[in-house]
Amino acid sequence: MDMRQREHIEAVVAATTRADANAFASTHDGIIQSSCRRCVHQYGLDPSRMQEACILPHTRLIEHQQRIDDFARIARHGLETLYEQVAGMGYVVLLTDALGVTVDYIGDSNTDAALRRAGLYLGAESSEAGAGTCAVGTALTTGQALTVHQIDHFDATHIPLTCNATPLFDSRGTLSAILDISALVLPQARDSQNLALQLVRIYAGHIENAVFLRTHRQDWILKPNTTPDFVDVNPEYLIALDASGRIVGHNRRAHEMLAAEMGRPIAPGAPAASLIGVPFDSLFEARLDDLGRYVYSRPSELCAVPLARSGALLYLSVMQLAPCFTPASRTDKQRGIEIPAPLASLCGGDEALARQLERAAKLVDSPINLLINGETGSGKEFFAKVLHRGELRGDSGDADRKRIVRASAEQLFRRGREGQVRADSGSRRRHAFPR
Repeated sequence: MDMRQREHIEAVVAATTRADANAFASTHDGIIQSSCRRCVHQYGLDPSRMQEACILPHTRLIEHQQRIDDFARIARHGLETLYEQVAGMGYVVLLTDALGVTVDYIGDSNTDAALRRAGLYLGAESSEAGAGTCAVGTALTTGQALTVHQIDHFDATHIPLTCNATPLFDSRGTLSAILDISALVLPQARDSQNLALQLVRIYAGHIENAVFLRTHRQDWILKPNTTPDFVDVNPEYLIALDASGRIVGHNRRAHEMLAAEMGRPIAPGAPAASLIGVPFDSLFEARLDDLGRYVYSRPSELCAVPLARSGALLYLSVMQLAPCFTPASRTDKQRGIEIPAPLASLCGGDEALARQLERAAKLVDSPINLLINGETGSGKEFFAKVLHRGELRGDSGDADRKRIVRASAEQLFRRGREGQVRADSGSRRRHAFPR
C-alpha cells in the first residue's frame, strides 16, 4: 500500500463515519458521496480492505453473454465505432449486462494483463455491492451517466483508473446494460472527462435506437423531433405503437419527455412510471387514423403535432406498420424446407424462433448429432423431445450413432465444459445439454 492509497482510505473512512464529511464533500460530487455511504452502510464494505478485480470463470461468462446476446450483437458496431474515437487516448470500451458483468470488450491487446488486473476486461464483475463505487456499478444503482475519476473510486486499488459509464435502456424502460470507456492512467483533472462522458452518452443513444428499431420493426414507429430539419436525420425520440394505437415501446429520451408531459418526471435512482399501454391520442393532439399523413409524404415543417397537455410542438415522422410475420406467409414450398409438424407446432409467429426451426428441420432426419445449448429454463429438453418426434428415418445404424455421440460427450467433458448429457434411451439420437 503506497501513501496515496493510505490517504484515500483515511478520507473514505472519515467521510462515511461523518468524522470529516465536509472535506470529502468538497472534492466529490453528490453521486459519489452517496455511493461511498452505500458501500459502507448498506453493503458492509471495508474501505481499508483492498480487493483484486473479480473475473468470472469462462463458463459463467458464457451464461451472462447468452442472456444479452441479441442486445450485444446489435451493440457491437456501436462499440467498435466508439473505440475508433477513443483508442488513441488510452481508453478501452466495455459493455456490461444489468448485473455489471462485462460481456463485450475492445481494448489494446498489448495491455491485456494490466487491464485484467484492473477489472477492465471480459468477464469482470463490477457491481457497486462487490467492487464499491465505480462507474459501472454506480451507473447501475442510480440509472445515471457518470464519471468516476481516480480518487472517486471506493476501493484504493482502483484510484489510478478513470471511467465513464452510461446506462442502456430497452424499449420498455428497463435498464439492460452499461456502456463504459475506461483508462488505466489519465493524468488530467476530472473536468477533462466531460467530453468523454458526452461521447459515451451519444453512442449509448445510437445503440438504444438501433435495438429499438430492431425490436419494433413490426410496429408503427413515431419519430418526433423538436426541430423539423432533423426529423429524418437524427430523431430525438422514438415511440412504438401497436395496431390499436397504444404505446408498446420507446427510447429513453422519449420516456423522459412523455413522463414529464404526464406530470410524472423520472427522478434519478427512482423507478420510472411505465408508458406501456398508454394510448397515443392521450398524449398528442392527433388521432391514430391521421398517422398515415406523416409517412414521408409531406414537408417536415408541415408535420407539427402538439402535445396534449403542454401544447409544445413536435415535428413528427412515421414509419409504417410492417406486415406481421406468420408461418403461413413464408410457405414450406417457398423455403424448400419441409418442417415436421412437431417442430412447426412450436412457432407462435416469432421470426427468430422460426429461423431456428428452419435450421433444425434441415438436420432433423440427418445422421448428424446435435448439441443444444442455452441457459437454464430456456427449453432445451423440450426442444430435443420435439426433434425426436419429428424424425422420419428408420432405426438402422443406431449403434454407430450412439457411439459417436458418447465420444462427443467425452470430448466435451475432457474440455472442461460444465453440465450434463441427457439422453432418451428409446430415441434414435442423443442430445447433449451442457447446462
